[in-house]
Amino acid sequence: MIPCDLCGAGPPRPILESSGLDGPLVRCSSCGLFYAGARTKGLAFGSDSPEIVTERVRHANAGFQNLRLEEEHRLALLNARSRLRIIRQYKPGGRLLEVGCARGDFLSVARADFDVTGVEPNPELARDAVRFAEIHAGVVETLPAAEFDAAVSFHVIEHVDSPSRFIHAMTQRVKTGGLVVVETPNIDSLPFKILRSRWRQFIPEHYYFFDPGTIRLLMESNGLKVEAILNVGKAASVELILNRLSRYSRLFRPVDSAMRAAGLAGLTIQVNPRDIMLAIATKTS
Repeated sequence: MIPCDLCGAGPPRPILESSGLDGPLVRCSSCGLFYAGARTKGLAFGSDSPEIVTERVRHANAGFQNLRLEEEHRLALLNARSRLRIIRQYKPGGRLLEVGCARGDFLSVARADFDVTGVEPNPELARDAVRFAEIHAGVVETLPAAEFDAAVSFHVIEHVDSPSRFIHAMTQRVKTGGLVVVETPNIDSLPFKILRSRWRQFIPEHYYFFDPGTIRLLMESNGLKVEAILNVGKAASVELILNRLSRYSRLFRPVDSAMRAAGLAGLTIQVNPRDIMLAIATKTS
């Protein structure tokens, strides 16, 4: 079993097995961090060349029906505007770094208020993101030293090889008094307690699962003062909801096609199952 990345303790306590994970879910007996205790597929960027990891992730998710790219982009922009409104309450402008910027949806929105830069290890996504900002094609640990006013990351820390190295690298690239913002699933949530091994956040490339206590511990151990940990929702269309339900049963796939044919797939609401948290912190030293 892999020792705890947060406190170094071991051996962890077994929690459950899930077909969605690349290894058994365990919990650190010391600090309480949940993580995949063993890895067989090597799906974390930084563990091998970006091209190899990208192909491994694609293969690991081959059984999932992907959301249409146009719909994924539309919803991502809605969510980006929502997150930007929150961030601007703590830092209204300056130089902003997004770590794991994917195709650049958040950068395309944030550049109205910030001078933006992105980091993206997936070479295919990085090529799309350069439309909106300067992009470092790699992991944040290899980004040359810089002083940003804010560093943000949405649904990346659960994917990485080492959350401790990841948050340290983000913090090192932010000015004293600057902002570090991380969005990640919250395992201390009702959806996990009800669904257990079938929780929607259990996918092959997710290796770490935080709760408010462990994300606070991670940030504070890196010289950050936690300002807030918020439960955040997201924009969800009928198409997205049916797409995610199809991961539990193929019976939802024809329903998805029927709703699109009827012109109802784009109906969108704001949902908040309270299993996503946004941690906002200030660098103190």
